[in-house]
Amino acid sequence: MEYSMNHLWMVLLGLPGIIVATTVHEFTRAAVSAALGDTYPKSQGKLTLNPIKHFEPIGFLLMLYTGGFGWGKPVETSGLYYKNRKRDTLLTAILPSVVNLVLGIIFLGVSHALSGNAYVTQLFHYLCYYNVGIAVYNVLPVVPMDCVKVLSVLMPANQYFKYMQHEKLIQMIFLILLFLGQITGFMNMITAGVIALFGGLFGVH
Repeated sequence: MEYSMNHLWMVLLGLPGIIVATTVHEFTRAAVSAALGDTYPKSQGKLTLNPIKHFEPIGFLLMLYTGGFGWGKPVETSGLYYKNRKRDTLLTAILPSVVNLVLGIIFLGVSHALSGNAYVTQLFHYLCYYNVGIAVYNVLPVVPMDCVKVLSVLMPANQYFKYMQHEKLIQMIFLILLFLGQITGFMNMITAGVIALFGGLFGVH
């Protein structure tokens, strides 16, 4: 019974972390794309930090299960509005994860500063963990992770087209390995390593 209650508290304390991480990620994408001239995010009502506008149930549940692989409701963007299409597509793809990473380190500092209360400390620990986790998982070249957008710019068009022909197969294999527990342990170890690295740099342990 005590284990069940502790597990329930862990889940409840982790929920704000998932909501904040996915909301900030998609809002940043919308804000960056809009700042670069794209009118789509505003027309979709995505230029907001209202989590309801960015909530996506499957991405939410996957993130709860994995600790980082998940997503909010995707923001539609259009490179047609960009002045420099390659550069601006890269910025729109990369900056959401950068913001999550920075936010995660801030939450790590807050968690350390408020270490007197176990529940508050755990809450900010999860806020840190999920923000860093979503940034780490977005390095993977699997749809719908942002790395795929990065590859669309950096890879030669013919190679990217060949890669995308196998998109569904790659995604299916990845999800099977994910649910079999072959990926989460490794990725969570990387997430913990990134947190430890930045914690060490800023004197937060």
